[in-house]
Amino acid sequence: MASARINAARGQAQAARLLFIRTDRLGETLLNLPAVAALKAALPEAFVTWLVHRELEPLLASIPWIDRVHVHRSGSRALWWTRALQLGWRLRRQAFDVAVISNPMRELHAAVWLAGIPRRVGYNRKWGWLLTDRLEDRKALGERHEAEYNLDLIRALGLPTTVPPVELPRFEREQAEVLEVMARQCVHASEPFIAIHPWTSNPLKQWPPARFRELICRAGERRREAVVVIGGREEAARAGEVLMPGTRAVNLVGQLTLTQLAALLQRARILVSNDSGPVHLAAAVQTKTLVLFGAPTAATGPRRWGPWGEGHVVIWKPAMEAITVDEVFTALERQLA
Repeated sequence: MASARINAARGQAQAARLLFIRTDRLGETLLNLPAVAALKAALPEAFVTWLVHRELEPLLASIPWIDRVHVHRSGSRALWWTRALQLGWRLRRQAFDVAVISNPMRELHAAVWLAGIPRRVGYNRKWGWLLTDRLEDRKALGERHEAEYNLDLIRALGLPTTVPPVELPRFEREQAEVLEVMARQCVHASEPFIAIHPWTSNPLKQWPPARFRELICRAGERRREAVVVIGGREEAARAGEVLMPGTRAVNLVGQLTLTQLAALLQRARILVSNDSGPVHLAAAVQTKTLVLFGAPTAATGPRRWGPWGEGHVVIWKPAMEAITVDEVFTALERQLA
């Protein structure tokens, strides 16, 4: 019976136009890659469009097995209904057969309903009554990994969720650009390096900058690899918190585009980071990570938000202040051995 339902679903949607929606930050969006890959593997002839936050479009548009990427225009909460009307009109013209909404928002639920998309799958929250297929949202319990929760959306379509290897392209042009920037800071193209990302958008997830500064100093002194510190433009002014004068480290904070960051992480031996978006980008490009969690609950801990895949190491304590520099450096040494 199960195989019959799967075959029926395949037959109905094989040449369908499918819309997958995830419009929030880097890490949350990248943890939908297994779901989108499983969807494409189950329906190889379907045309899959991904609606994402505008800042992620250059990265996700480079993935060859995603047919098209559209940009979501966010804005004032008070004007959500105008954006829903505009998005619904944009989507209606493309005649999608199925919409999968991964992050529940009334704006998105209203848009796919206004677009007249016949089948609309998502979570029964925030005007979930506009969907045709509604899942109970149990994510707050933190019982499984976020990627597994996202795969439930594909299961709701009656499709198998065998996840093929999720491969991002080799960012050859961006790698050349990054190597040129690093060469100006005396790191040669053949030199191995460790990437360290000391930042996070949530203060509760922030390992004290003074401890990152000590870790960077110790790694620069004791390891043969170069140390490269990364971060977004918003952290550029804070780089001095973790980089002391004379430290043997390369400062690339605020200097890379998202695709250049992906290229840098492809070449890194490992990424050391708080729980943050670059962790999931590193995992997506098959780079090992060492991730620090100070989450008091399973819903915010590594069971749900840890790096997806094999070869990663997580240090999890009830609070970030409980994690010592010694144990992070020891874990780094062990993982690089």
